[in-house]
Amino acid sequence: MAEDRQGGSGAFIAGLLLGGAIGAVIALLYAPQRGDDTRGFIKDKTDQYTDLAKTKASELTDAAKSKATHLSSKASDVADTVKTKTAEVAETVKSTAGDISSKASDTLSTAKEAVTSLADKAKTFVSSQKTSIEHGIDAGKQAYDESKQELTATVETDA
Repeated sequence: MAEDRQGGSGAFIAGLLLGGAIGAVIALLYAPQRGDDTRGFIKDKTDQYTDLAKTKASELTDAAKSKATHLSSKASDVADTVKTKTAEVAETVKSTAGDISSKASDTLSTAKEAVTSLADKAKTFVSSQKTSIEHGIDAGKQAYDESKQELTATVETDA
């Protein structure tokens, strides 16, 4: 908003100078003076207004340069801040990704160990059951053989 006022001030000053110069020229043309005096007066006033215009133009140029330097500095500061924040976010993302990867690796390793342990327990259980079944079969064969011998002995005694 201050920039709008300053730009408006420059236009106002330029308009004021131009209007003053035109008014002075018209007033001198209608003034009852000799031509040489009038031309001298016009030349003095023209030089005076030219110097004033140059001074104001220089002031406005300096103000514009100052604003440009200030804005450039602010833009540089903002760019540096954005760069720093971007680097911080990137580092956080990288760190978080590393943490997640590490946790996933640990979880996978734990799951693998659990599966291996469960498989070993299952093998042991199956082996134990196999041994029990083999003992049951042997006991059944022995009971069969004993029953057969008893039956054979009974049939021989009855015969």
